[in-house]
Amino acid sequence: MRILVVGVDGSPSSLGALDWAADQVGGSGELHVLVATAPKPELAERRPKAGSIDDLFMLEHELDRVSHATLRDRVGSVMVQAVSGEAHEALRGTALEHDADAIVVGTHMSALGMPKRIGSTLRDLLADLPCPLVVVPAPVGPGVPGGPIVVGAGRGRATDAAVCWAAAHAEDRTQPLAIVRATGEGPVFQVDGWLSFVAYYIDPSVRDQWTEEDLAEFARRAQAVTSTDISVATEALQGLPATQLVDESERAALLVIGQHRTWGRSSRHVAQPLHHALTHAQCPVVVVPAPGD
Repeated sequence: MRILVVGVDGSPSSLGALDWAADQVGGSGELHVLVATAPKPELAERRPKAGSIDDLFMLEHELDRVSHATLRDRVGSVMVQAVSGEAHEALRGTALEHDADAIVVGTHMSALGMPKRIGSTLRDLLADLPCPLVVVPAPVGPGVPGGPIVVGAGRGRATDAAVCWAAAHAEDRTQPLAIVRATGEGPVFQVDGWLSFVAYYIDPSVRDQWTEEDLAEFARRAQAVTSTDISVATEALQGLPATQLVDESERAALLVIGQHRTWGRSSRHVAQPLHHALTHAQCPVVVVPAPGD
């Protein structure tokens, strides 16, 4: 990842996300650091007036000071901007304008001090992702910075995109890749696949065979998109995807999940395994949209 768009409002979680993003891009990378006036950012002493040039100037000046204090010449290029409007619109627009590799945001605490990672900005971003989205937990959990990049394998184009993205990132960072699938829920069958449906539930050996075949195919795809051989491990996990992914996050540098679209819905939503990962994972979570979405 060389070009990242980071949402910063002055909260400790957003500064943690900025610090993580700086580590990713390094001295040759490019960061676009944004703060939006709605809702009120923590950097502002008072609520900014809509469209006020003076308020935007002061907010941008404060964001610039805070950002550079965090970055300390660690990044090749930094652009700081205060935007009048909603955070998700500013982040999405900037990512499209600069062809960003990802959008990076931190998590936030609720009024009671409990982690709340599915806030309005994050939910609005997930409704229409222009590129992968990285959600950095706060406080940082026991995830391993030098650990593997773990992909939660489901089915469909979103999983294919997640595997390919994770493989390219693993090659770039010289880190191992682990592709896991939880087997606690039945698969989705095509309309004409009733015989397969019956076989799956009657013969347990069919389940294991299909899972092994799928994981082996994902491993082949991961190697195919890289120019060098990378370390790829596969594993079938007994249990529900939501809880298994969170357990895997404790040994991972990144947890990568494809964002699936549910049949009959007009836009993408936060499915239960993804929601649980975003609210409980101990390492940064990367949400990869399916191609064409």
